[in-house]
Amino acid sequence: MASDRLARSTVERTAAAILVLLSVPLIALTAALSFACYRAWPFFVQDRVGYGGRVFRFIKVRTLPPQTDSYADKYSIGESRIPAVMRTVRRLHLDELPQLLHVATGQMVFVGPRPEMPNLHARLPEPFATERTSVRPGVTGLWQISPHCRQLIGERTEYDRLYIGHRTPAFDGWILFRTVLKMFLGRTTHLFDVPDRVVRRVPVAPAITLVEPAVPVRTPVPAFAGAGSLAD
Repeated sequence: MASDRLARSTVERTAAAILVLLSVPLIALTAALSFACYRAWPFFVQDRVGYGGRVFRFIKVRTLPPQTDSYADKYSIGESRIPAVMRTVRRLHLDELPQLLHVATGQMVFVGPRPEMPNLHARLPEPFATERTSVRPGVTGLWQISPHCRQLIGERTEYDRLYIGHRTPAFDGWILFRTVLKMFLGRTTHLFDVPDRVVRRVPVAPAITLVEPAVPVRTPVPAFAGAGSLAD
């Protein structure tokens, strides 16, 4: 229902605005640590692809050295070059707090696919790229809390596709709870961890990979049946 979506969006944006105000001291502390480490502007801004394929300016606290390529992928970033305090900030995802501003302005939501960099978004197969941008990107999401978030989004498409195909308010709440577990206990979430009660019973399409086989092979995928139904 359009009215339900509007009400939910209003509540989410209001909650994000309140959280931004409450997070100001922590954001300021994290920014001060970044400045102390790098002696550079502590906020990092880059283009990301959002809802409907529209590009928006995405903000984080700087955790990488200033000389790092702004659009380097994860495999190009050496953890050894990052000071220990900044590695801790990244592990706790404190550098993500400024993204609450994007939720407050409606560019993002609390739970959804991670907004991808344009150069990597362009490499995604068209069906998957369109599917991801059919919903608003999220600060956290199923891929973000998975053990495979160190890989590229296009290498583990099943997480985003499962979320988009089964998203419900209950699923969002469950992902937020699991996000807290990952932040403070380091517990990641596999597909088979998702319980029946938080998903709709609809078929899940096969995962799409960045590199398609020369001769496509279509394998039927059964309907998602909850815990244990999808292998990691």
